[in-house]
Amino acid sequence: MIKMTRRKLKRVAKWLLLFNVLMMVCFGVCWYYFPFPVENLEGMANSIELRDCNGRLLFEHVGSDDQWRRPVELAEMSAWLIKATVASEDERFYVHGGVDPVAIVRAVGQNIRQLRIVSGASTLDMQLCKMVEPKRRNLKTKICEAFRALQLNQLYSKDEIMKFYLNAAPYGGNVRGVQAAARFYFDKMAIDLSLAEAAMLAGLPQSPTNYRPDRFIEKANKRKEYVLNRMHERGMIDGQQLKEALIQHIDIRSFKRVGAASHAAWYALSQRSSGGTISIDLDVQRRVEVLAKNHRRNLPNGAELAVVVIDIDSSKIVAMVGSGDIADPVDGQVNGALAKRSSGSTLKSFVYAAAFEAGRLNCDSVVYDVPISRGGWEPENFDHKYRGEVSVRQALRDSLNVPAILVANEIGLARSVGMMRAAGLKLPGDIEATGGLSVVVGGAEISLLELTNAYAALGRGGIYRAVTIFDDYQTDSRVFISKEVCYELDRILGSHVQRPRGMGKLAFDDVPWFMWKTGTSSGRRDGWAVGHNGKYAVGVWTGRFKGTGRYGFVGSVSAEPILAEIFDIEQLRQPMRGFDGPMLVVDKPLPKPAELGDRLRILSPGDSDQFVCVGGETILHCRANKMEDLQWFLNGQLLNTCQVESMRLMSGRYELCCVDSEGQVDRVDFMVWQ
Repeated sequence: MIKMTRRKLKRVAKWLLLFNVLMMVCFGVCWYYFPFPVENLEGMANSIELRDCNGRLLFEHVGSDDQWRRPVELAEMSAWLIKATVASEDERFYVHGGVDPVAIVRAVGQNIRQLRIVSGASTLDMQLCKMVEPKRRNLKTKICEAFRALQLNQLYSKDEIMKFYLNAAPYGGNVRGVQAAARFYFDKMAIDLSLAEAAMLAGLPQSPTNYRPDRFIEKANKRKEYVLNRMHERGMIDGQQLKEALIQHIDIRSFKRVGAASHAAWYALSQRSSGGTISIDLDVQRRVEVLAKNHRRNLPNGAELAVVVIDIDSSKIVAMVGSGDIADPVDGQVNGALAKRSSGSTLKSFVYAAAFEAGRLNCDSVVYDVPISRGGWEPENFDHKYRGEVSVRQALRDSLNVPAILVANEIGLARSVGMMRAAGLKLPGDIEATGGLSVVVGGAEISLLELTNAYAALGRGGIYRAVTIFDDYQTDSRVFISKEVCYELDRILGSHVQRPRGMGKLAFDDVPWFMWKTGTSSGRRDGWAVGHNGKYAVGVWTGRFKGTGRYGFVGSVSAEPILAEIFDIEQLRQPMRGFDGPMLVVDKPLPKPAELGDRLRILSPGDSDQFVCVGGETILHCRANKMEDLQWFLNGQLLNTCQVESMRLMSGRYELCCVDSEGQVDRVDFMVWQ
């Protein structure tokens, strides 16, 4: 009898040993062919954060999986939170190796007694594996989770597993991890949670939807009490701590996402989707936003504005405002700093810079403001007046159109456009052919960010650097113009010789130093002001995103005042300075334009020109290379002043005659077609 029993025991032991060997072989094969997905665990998508140059949280957004998740180390979590999680989710967490046999036996007994599944014996390790590889709940999935939990414990320590769990656990809605949950419900960091708050959070993962404290506070409080009692039963807290935690009032605060400098933030994320530390200075940003909001009230209805501030030394963006009101459902989301708009007169600085660099002009050189015609185009100044001979200083400061056009024409449009491109302006490759000389007075579209960085290059002494917004990104430099040319522009356009709008109440000694140029596009659709003070470059655009013009969109009126206010911000302000150094040497002065010849010549309309009627008539303007004491005759009939400025003609052939006080005569023939 005893021998039979021993024989049976040996046989059972043999089969058990064989079974264990087979299980180990199967486990080893599975381990080899199905390695733990470490990349899923360590590569969970985190919420995106942007911090300003001083490390302050500037902007945050959900990660690529639309979840709020902000991972932190265990040392950055409240110790109560770890204890409460162990008490509520897995009291034997630090004892078992990923699968808890005691919990399995207990779960089997409970399920048999209830004749249904009431407990799955999931350990905290298994729950983490379920988050890493979410699958449909069934017995097969449970076995896979147990296998993964055993693998997990071979790869990581218990503290590391706890860290992964607390950073990945669901806490209601799209909130993942204790750091995001602490901020979402209590507006705190995870390390600052009290015992009661930690217990409330620890109770959430079992049913995040039902226990959300911002929606079901009574259920959340009951769950919190359950967790606290479990902690007390296991000796994690004493009776006094339990009592105080149970009666503590928990203030549930509605979550407010940090979203300062939204336009700059979205621009940064377009450059690097993972976020990081950007060059925005929150103090300067907020001050610029306030100035922009206040200034917008003085603009026409429906007006928008954009502002860019760039640090000249690093070429990094310090502040960016894309629209007047980010909350505006129509225009608020548009970033006007990146939109391409007509440049107005802001590019004239680069035309004169090209002429300075070529040795053709300096600030005291004479240029000419006279009526001209180029291929039927008759450019005029903003005030429709001509001044004759003027200095470069006056022509650029007063933003006269004709002198700038004549300068570009004489030195070559390609040279002028090349200077603009060298400063970082992204102009179309065929702009010389399609835009012609109109590029000088607004025929090119640029963005405010490009333009501001181009003026930053002037402030850098002719060294171009690509603009950036990330603190850890360094850009290459290249010299495109001499520093002497840049100083010449500073000498002409600086606030030491002209008082900017917005500084009217200050004495000249109190005005901060900066140089600037304004611009107004055709049809008054865009008002610009841009400049630098040697340390920062600032650009302002005003207008409407839909492109309609308005009388008030004039650069010197709509943009220049806020530009002056921004340069007067304490962090940006630079002291007044003067320029006493030598001026540029002119090697080859520009000749007089052909329009200033001694012989009287009709400039417009041209001889043999042809025009087409619109609405039954066409409107023409009479222009000659002389401006005073002229008499005009159309088909032998003397024209009065109004007719000279605006001839309304129907179809037919016409002869136009002009006579000056010296008796010189010029005639042209032209045709108007129906």
